[in-house]
Amino acid sequence: MANGTIAFDTLQTSGQIDGTARSIDTDYLLMGSVKVWCYWEDTDTVRDSFNSSGLTDNGTGDATYSFTNNMNNDDYASFFVGNGREYESPFGNNSTSAQRTGHRNSSGTLADTNILSGGVIGDLA
Repeated sequence: MANGTIAFDTLQTSGQIDGTARSIDTDYLLMGSVKVWCYWEDTDTVRDSFNSSGLTDNGTGDATYSFTNNMNNDDYASFFVGNGREYESPFGNNSTSAQRTGHRNSSGTLADTNILSGGVIGDLA
């Protein structure tokens, strides 16, 4: 059996759930969806992920998660969400193969968090 290519510009549903048919341009799927995401606990235990090959604990409040498939460049958007009053931000420069994040508490001090999730939106290589 030979593998082939299916090319199309729009996906359309028949509206079987609520009776309303919908369609979406495939460019939105390619350009607007999350390319990497990771959910971890206790800074070093990955519970679930997509396109993430691992997590490195760099020290208190400092972690890097690596991508299975690289990004096209380092100009992607990233987001991180922690529990409680903690917040996260990109930490240092972006890389095409990994994202480093700093976990900060409400006073802005680097601190470990017991639940963290994050993602990357951009172009895959």
